[in-house]
Amino acid sequence: MNSNQLIFSALFTAALAPAALATDVTFVADTSDDRIYRLRDSNGDGDYDDVNEVGVFYDNGLGPILMTSPNGLVVAPDGTVLVCDSNSDLVIALKDANLDGDALDAGEARVFFDGTFGGNASGIEMVAANAVALGPNGVVWVASNNQIIGSIIGNDAILRLEDLNGDGDANDVGESRVFYAPALGSGGVGDSIPTGVKVGLDGAIYYAENGVTGVLAKAIWRLDDANGNGVIEFPAEAKAFFTIPPQPSNVFLWDVEQGLDGAWYVSDRGNEILWRAFDANGDSVIGAGEFTPWFTGTAPSDLWTVRWASDGSLYGCEASDPDRIRRFDDANGDHLIQPGELTNLYNDTLADFNITNPRSIALAPDFAPPTSYCTGGTTSNGCVASVGAAGVPSATASSGFVISASSVEGQKQGLFFYGASGRVALPWGTGTSFLCVKTPTQRLPLSNSGGTSGACDGVLSIDWLAHQAANPGGLGAPFAAGDVFQAQAWFRDPPAPKSTNLSNGLEFTLVP
Repeated sequence: MNSNQLIFSALFTAALAPAALATDVTFVADTSDDRIYRLRDSNGDGDYDDVNEVGVFYDNGLGPILMTSPNGLVVAPDGTVLVCDSNSDLVIALKDANLDGDALDAGEARVFFDGTFGGNASGIEMVAANAVALGPNGVVWVASNNQIIGSIIGNDAILRLEDLNGDGDANDVGESRVFYAPALGSGGVGDSIPTGVKVGLDGAIYYAENGVTGVLAKAIWRLDDANGNGVIEFPAEAKAFFTIPPQPSNVFLWDVEQGLDGAWYVSDRGNEILWRAFDANGDSVIGAGEFTPWFTGTAPSDLWTVRWASDGSLYGCEASDPDRIRRFDDANGDHLIQPGELTNLYNDTLADFNITNPRSIALAPDFAPPTSYCTGGTTSNGCVASVGAAGVPSATASSGFVISASSVEGQKQGLFFYGASGRVALPWGTGTSFLCVKTPTQRLPLSNSGGTSGACDGVLSIDWLAHQAANPGGLGAPFAAGDVFQAQAWFRDPPAPKSTNLSNGLEFTLVP
């Protein structure tokens, strides 16, 4: 495995690491309502069917950027949701910076790539983008075809997009290029119809080809830039990787996904089949005996997008009757979905909210909000200090997450300490306080609680992120989304058994 493969494997592994809750946050593209929905299992019952569990993340009528047919989604490590729109010919970046559940606030939506004529300085046109994928180092891949507008001259392509100058888009010179333009016959519509696209664990690009004229095999194709010149030469660097055998109905390959074990999962909407393919002999072609119908749906199933979840299961998006988000879990490892291994996470006939036409999904781990735990001690003046937080504990921010302890005795010296090893509840001497943070711990700077001596109106507070930014190398560094920390306040109380007392504890998880 080369260095690029190692980088991407690490990124992929991190994306599949266990999250704070069993059910991921799911983003859904609705091509009828021109919205992106955010689904979150807020009550932890394993589905998204309850009140307020489906929310509008981005709305074409409320947001600043035109979205008329969102067709593909992917979530970046920093939490940005990338959406490719097949009518407006844009890749839109959405980020919920204030964590209020949507990307409708100022500065939360931007055009990452403008594929309209003259829309970018590289002169690349993107017509009818169907899918978007993310590779190492922030490179974005798009499967684009001209099927929707009905042009005679095809510009079907796999595009490579990269923000080289850090300005938040890929619209500058040299930031976008045609990575692969399928070899066409007449150049007419239908010779090539790229749909799904994925970066493989081997570093190659895989895409779903649905051409209807026979010029190209209807298959999952593998694109390997062997000479490193940044474009794919046909036929040496473009090969049919997995050709679906003849089926009763027309094969329609919409999406392709790869698991950590290297197996590929391909949705064939034409035959209601979710295929599993594994290149056991490593010859870069799926041959006889290397694929199986992993799941066969009951018509109408209409399975569109499939994505791996943080718990190791596969989520699938169906736009049928009913519309559903389904969870596939091969619990017995027999490479076949058996009864009991398929559950519904969302069902529009049962849910509190109806998503009209769920076309594509993308997943992100559901990080728990800051949570108080343990018990604060009662001081000599009857105060019980309580710790809380304000702001966003972002792994990429340098300020904005303030930890505070209220009801501290007035005019007392105190500080916060934190750890990254979990919760405990150990007696603090013979007093009423408990040590709530498991060692090792790190102390933060000493400060005065203010307020009135003998009263319970003192407050201790610190911007935890600002302190870490000013003091790199602290406990737990380097920080990453998903890291969990525990914090607690300590302050002086001379009459107490240990001359000090402690607040309760606060546990928080870093978000992107």
